[in-house]
Amino acid sequence: MKRIMLMIVLSCVFSLGLTAQDNVMLKKIREANATIQTFETDLHNTQEKSDKKTEQAGKLYFTCPNQFAALFDNGKHMIVNADRLKINIGIFNGTFKLRGSGMMRSLCNIFLYGFQGRCEELANENNYSIKVMQIGPYQQVYCTNKRKAILDISYKNVIFNYDKTSLMLRQIILIDSNNTVDTYSIYNTVYNLPVDPKVYTFNSQKQSSSPPW
Repeated sequence: MKRIMLMIVLSCVFSLGLTAQDNVMLKKIREANATIQTFETDLHNTQEKSDKKTEQAGKLYFTCPNQFAALFDNGKHMIVNADRLKINIGIFNGTFKLRGSGMMRSLCNIFLYGFQGRCEELANENNYSIKVMQIGPYQQVYCTNKRKAILDISYKNVIFNYDKTSLMLRQIILIDSNNTVDTYSIYNTVYNLPVDPKVYTFNSQKQSSSPPW
């Protein structure tokens, strides 16, 4: 049994393209972020396309393990509460019940797993390869999607930038199949204080059907 478990672990490691040093750093990131039960932080988002650049700012709230709310000053938002999502960002607009392994669930998990330092788990679920490197002030986890893009809306790269000293999350960068770059930066973060549960509630409205992704 131990031999079988070892083979499974090694198979996962090799499929992610990880070195022993990568695994040590990923473990440190996971353990550092496992101490976080809640946070409240300022949020800045930049979206860069080939022909234009847009920016928005707001607040981000997180309660472990499965609640977060990105609330922008312009009214745009993404709220996840367990198995439900309310979103008004880009092409996504509506209130959905999350499916077990759909596109919207994967999108939510990018943020939830990133907040918790669960990079390997995210990679295994989405068939990502991983590179771990130090880039300036960050310990970067660079994920590459090995699957073909679905409907041109999946991400080919997911990048987590953790502070190189504290290993706390500082940025999530999403690059889609059209090379649009979405950067979510957090700062002035306050950890492990109570978060008002009202930030995770949805306005009364008809729930949309689960999306086909």
